[in-house]
Amino acid sequence: MMGIAEKLANAKKTDWVSEGFSEAEVKTMIELAKISARIERCRINMQMTQKEFADYMGVTHGMVSKWESREYNFTIKTLNEICQKIDLELSVSLEKPCVKSDYTIFRWDSERVATKHKKSGWATFLPNKEAIA
Repeated sequence: MMGIAEKLANAKKTDWVSEGFSEAEVKTMIELAKISARIERCRINMQMTQKEFADYMGVTHGMVSKWESREYNFTIKTLNEICQKIDLELSVSLEKPCVKSDYTIFRWDSERVATKHKKSGWATFLPNKEAIA
């Protein structure tokens, strides 16, 4: 099984960053990047070097470097331990994604909306923005 770094190294030139990766791999890279960036931002906000942060977290400097590399594959246990130490809340969502067919799209009828809501007194219609405030 080829790792992400190896796939990137062997990838053919393309304008599309995600070409050659499965949807799950792209999602994984994005989520790992978000997690790594949040940990790094917390460390920076704490005004700590990676070494100082490693001492604070009870891990090696190399481990913090891996966390911030955007490639470390965190376990739920590790994430919970990190979050507890840096005052973050871990939230994992396993819900089905929304698709366009889940929603009914209504055509915006600015005249009807303006007339209806002008009479109600609870809203103001902004015709130049086609919005209700």
